[in-house]
Amino acid sequence: MFIRPAPLEMFLVLLAFALPASGALAQEAPVPPEAIAAMEPIGWLAGQWSGEATIQGPGGPRTIQQTEDVRTALEGALLIVEGTGRDPAAGGGGPVVYRAFGVFSIGDAPGRYRVAAWQGGRFVDASAEIAVDGTVTWGFDTPDGGEVRYVIRRPERDVWHEAGSFRAAGGDAWRPFFEMTLRRKAGGAR
Repeated sequence: MFIRPAPLEMFLVLLAFALPASGALAQEAPVPPEAIAAMEPIGWLAGQWSGEATIQGPGGPRTIQQTEDVRTALEGALLIVEGTGRDPAAGGGGPVVYRAFGVFSIGDAPGRYRVAAWQGGRFVDASAEIAVDGTVTWGFDTPDGGEVRYVIRRPERDVWHEAGSFRAAGGDAWRPFFEMTLRRKAGGAR
């Protein structure tokens, strides 16, 4: 006769088998060198940045004081970006009008990258390409079939220029809506 174990007994049996395996999984696996190497072309972004950004809105262009704090994680395999835009009142120390957070990482195929980004309570899972000179083009599709694209360039040492544009569903023209030029703060990395 087969006696069916009670749920608690079954749990304890499964736990006994799982503990040795989980101990092996709990050990930290090294970050693959290729993941670190793939992120090197944009390593120049690490540091603290500040400058002006212009956002095109329904009432026309608006200038804000923008800061970006960028750091690497997992031995350089991730690039973490935190951006804050402030009303320019009080010399840029005015109220926060824009906050964003993003994580750049390698993608699923060689030469492809991913950007997980949050802004204003919204999340986007974007794709990116990184040129040999460190230029980053990243973007995503909008729910209505449009496209958003950002291009990050390094026109000179310690300068970060980024421009954002939008193309409506079925449209051919890209319409600029965002532009910023930042300078590395004194004592910033790289």
